[in-house]
Order: sequence, then C-alpha cells, then structure tokens
Amino acid sequence: MPCEPCAVAPSTYRLARPLLVALALSCSMQAWALQAPTRLQVPTLAVDDQQVILVWDKPPAHADIKDYRVYANGVLLGSSNANNDHVSPAKPYFDHFYAQDTRHFHYRIGLHSYTAQGLKPDTEYRFTVRAVGADGQESADSQALVQRTTRVAALFDVKQYGAKGDGTHLDTLAIQRAIDACTPGCKVLLPKGVYKSGALYLKSNMTLEIAEGATLLGSQRAEDYPLAGYRQYPYSTTVRPASLINALPRDPRQHQAFENIRIVGKGTLDGNGWKRGADGVDERGQPTPFYLPSDNTRYPQDGILAKAQVEQAVARGMNVKDAYGQMRSSLITLRHVKNVFYGGFTLQNPAYHGIMNLESENVVLANATLRTYDANNGDGIEFANSKGAMVFNNVFDTGDDCVNFAAGTGADAVHQKPQEDAWIFNNYFARGHGMVVAGSHTGAWIQNILAEDNVADGTDAGLRMKSTTFMGGGARQVIFRDSALRNTVKQAFIFTLDYNDPNAKLDYRRSAVSGQFRDVQVSDVTVENARGMAIQVKGDSHGPVFHQGLAFERVRFSGQGKVRIEELKDSRFENVEFSEQGTANPWQITHSQGLEFKHVQPPPL
Repeated sequence: MPCEPCAVAPSTYRLARPLLVALALSCSMQAWALQAPTRLQVPTLAVDDQQVILVWDKPPAHADIKDYRVYANGVLLGSSNANNDHVSPAKPYFDHFYAQDTRHFHYRIGLHSYTAQGLKPDTEYRFTVRAVGADGQESADSQALVQRTTRVAALFDVKQYGAKGDGTHLDTLAIQRAIDACTPGCKVLLPKGVYKSGALYLKSNMTLEIAEGATLLGSQRAEDYPLAGYRQYPYSTTVRPASLINALPRDPRQHQAFENIRIVGKGTLDGNGWKRGADGVDERGQPTPFYLPSDNTRYPQDGILAKAQVEQAVARGMNVKDAYGQMRSSLITLRHVKNVFYGGFTLQNPAYHGIMNLESENVVLANATLRTYDANNGDGIEFANSKGAMVFNNVFDTGDDCVNFAAGTGADAVHQKPQEDAWIFNNYFARGHGMVVAGSHTGAWIQNILAEDNVADGTDAGLRMKSTTFMGGGARQVIFRDSALRNTVKQAFIFTLDYNDPNAKLDYRRSAVSGQFRDVQVSDVTVENARGMAIQVKGDSHGPVFHQGLAFERVRFSGQGKVRIEELKDSRFENVEFSEQGTANPWQITHSQGLEFKHVQPPPL
C-alpha cells in the first residue's frame, strides 16, 4: 500500500523529485519497520471441507501493530479484527470492555487468529499473514503455510437412526447407533431439535456436530450414566460415572487409545445438572443463565442430575461428602486421545465439570462459549497430565476455574507425565474462580504455559496457582502477559500452598515433597479495581518451602488491592505501579529473601 504523499502530479515532478525520493525512502522504512508475524499454523484438526482456522505468533516488536491481514494464494481475504467480529464470541466482549475504558488505563490486546470460510473441499490453499500498523502500512509476508481442506465427510444424521429430538424421548440408543455406524472420517449430525441423552461414547476419526438450533440435553436420571466410567488418575480408588460425552474404554480397568476426534457446531451441550435461578443479563445486556450455587448440604433442593447421582451413590453406601465430590458427571471426558478439536458450541450446566481432557495430546478449544455460573465445581475446561493445549477465542463464565491444569496427586504422581505446553489467548473471562489456574493437583508438575492477550471482568483471580504442602510437584515456566483485568474479587495473582478443597477425597499417598511455584513471568498487564489482594504469595513457613523466580514487569494496579508476600525468594518486581491506594503502602512482606524492586510505585517500606 503506497504512502499517500507519494502521489504527485507530473507537472510538479521535477521540483518535487528530491522530496519524492525522501518520501519513497520513508514509505519503505515504514513498511519494513513492522515485523512480520511468525509461526503461522493451523491448530490441530481446525480444518474441514469449507474452512481453515489460522493462528500465529505476534512478532516480538508488536506495540505498533493494530491488525493483521490474511492472504490466500496472494489474494486478500480480510483482516483479523473484522473476521473475529463474525467468528469469535469473545470479540463483542472485548469491544465492550475497551469502550468502557474511557481513561485508557488498560493494555490493548491483539487478535492473532483468522477463520477462512467459504473454501472448496479437498483444495489446497497457500496462506500468508501481514501485520498492519496504525497508518495502514503492512509488514512483509509471514512464512507461507499450505493447507488442504478435507473432503466432504460422510454424514450420519441421528434422526435416520431413530432419534426423536423432541426433548422428551430418551435418544441415547439412537445417537449411539449413529456413532457406531459412522465410518472413519465421518460426521455424526444432530440437526435442529432437543436430544435428551445419557452417556455417549465416541470413537476415533469422527466428528460430532451439534447444529445451530440443536441441543444435546443430558438425562436427569442417574442410571443413564454408567458407574463404570473412569478413574481420575491411575491410582485413584474411586470410579467416577461416565460423562454425557466420552472417549473412554467401557471398562475403566482397561486401556484404550483414541485419535482425531472433533466436537463442533453452533448448538448447545446442556448437562441438566442444576436448577436454574432467575436468569440475568451479562455486561453487554445479553440474557445469560444462572444456575443455583450449591454444596453437599443443599444439593437435594438445587440439583437435577447432580441430585440424582449423589442420592444413587449414597444409596449404594457412600458417604454424602464423597458422593458429592466424586460421583457427579461432567459434560465431556476424553482420555488417551491424540488430536482433539472442540469448536463453536455453547456448553452449559454440567452436574460437575465442563470439559475434562485426561492424558491426551494436542487438544484445541476455539470459538466456544462456556456458561456454568454458578454451578458448584463447574470448571470450564481442564487438562490433566496432557501435552499440547490451545485455547482461544472463547467466552468463559464459570462456576469454578475457567482454564485449569492438573498433574496428579501426591507421591504416586511422580510416575505420571507432566501437564505441559499450553497456549491460551484471545479469550474473555467473565466470572470464575480463576482465568488460568495451575493446581491444586500439581504432583507431576505443570509446565510451559503461555497465556496472553486475554481480557477478564469479574473473575475471583487472574493467574491462580494453588497446591498443598503434601501434593508434590508444582508449576513452572509460566508466562502471563499482554492482558487486561478488571474487578478481580479475591486476588489478581495468587501463588499458595495453603489450599483446601472441601470436596476432595484424599485417596492417595501424600508426597514427602511440598509443592512449589517457580519461574513465573507476569508482564504488560493492567488490573483495574482490584477488590481483594493484588498479589498474594504463601509458601510453607513450617517447611520452610519458598516459591521462587517470580517476575512482575510493567504491571499496573488500580484500586485498594494490597500485596501480601510470605515465603518467596529470588524474585523481582520492576515497573510495578499502584494507584488509588491513598496514603497506605500496599506492600506486606515477611519470611522472604532475595527480592529485587526497581521503579516500583510506591516502593515497599
């Protein structure tokens, strides 16, 4: 795109030539000043016969980048910002958030994904991406990526297998017949309607599509979810019931591996776990469901499937606390699956967690809406002892943690693989106990997590890292950057070994080694109206066990949130600023050593 001043009338060319040369040089320097995006890629299974999803890394020098433009075979497809207006449920919430930031306090995130739509089946495309500056100038092309769309999948419509879709009849057997009949590479389709179902079992090399206007509604009966579901960890003693959607062996004592599973569509997955309260409106004025908050004393009044499953377990001899903490179904549980793509749907009202990924590899969640607020233990998505996760363009409004990582419990976790390699970006977090959460199950280590370009308004915490002194392991090599948070309720950032889960069943051997959080970088983050603590660090003073290697750089807080640090060593705080504190000093530091403070306002006393 030429600079506008370069267009000079021919009659003035002779006089203007020196100026033209200077302007041309300036144009060239501006165009090449922007660095090109890097690592252009298609996330795992993020391609079908009509579309391809692209993501990329922003270049190291990205402050002047306002957008990205995507090209296919040398032809402009469009810009990332405009494309996300149509495909990302998070984008309208970003726009609303920044429209309210009238004092320009917050870090401005960048969007680095694009969904190319309307493509031809079984056709090869060559994609490139260019960064765009505020003046409209483009960078050079990124490295090219060649991707072929898939062939049109063989379609298995559940209605052709007897599903009613009327919200009354139980369609479990009909849907399962369609799944069992589908051939490798197939698509099982739930067209418009409400399909009440118990546990369903997927297989490798298939797509389950919940179409727009379709709802897969969990049965309210406990007997529709086999008790021979899964053990959370190989050494767990409790066998949990199956979820609504499963990729699991039918016998939890057996090992079975799966691959290439997609769950997609613009429809809804509803776990039917809890009664709904009076629905409210969200921050954009949009209707939003509200599920009754409960616990192990109120579930008979508040629960639907949750009530039925707890009562079933108690009738079989289990105590109420363990039944409540262990015997409720999640919405999706996948174990030992290589290559998973979740995309586009709305997930709501699980009896327990939302999406559970256990010992799996290469899992993607994109363009989805997860609404579980305020269902007890209603995590959005969890990854345990898995490798390779990508979570982007989603809306989280959850009754527990939004994106959670786990790595086993206690002494036996050392025999498991760590939870590692995750990229979380361009998500909007409305409510939840934490945006990005490590723990409390940290036994085999949680490591190598990058969370960037996210926005939150109203979560209890931003980065939440929690464990206990007997859990073992910990979390390390975590980056949380380039994000904007508002109205954090409890802690904007918390690192603690003083965590207690009232629903936990301690059916594991305690580790002789305490958990620890280390090598964590928080940079270029704004936190407005921190209502509780701004930063809280709690190790183990009896051990003593110190967290270490925390780095906060270019982080700004507004509001009354304080800093309480205990048992921290070899960490630094640089260009950290607190406003609206009045005359009070926010820093309280005890039992810590080797802390460095540079350009901190106000500094610790």
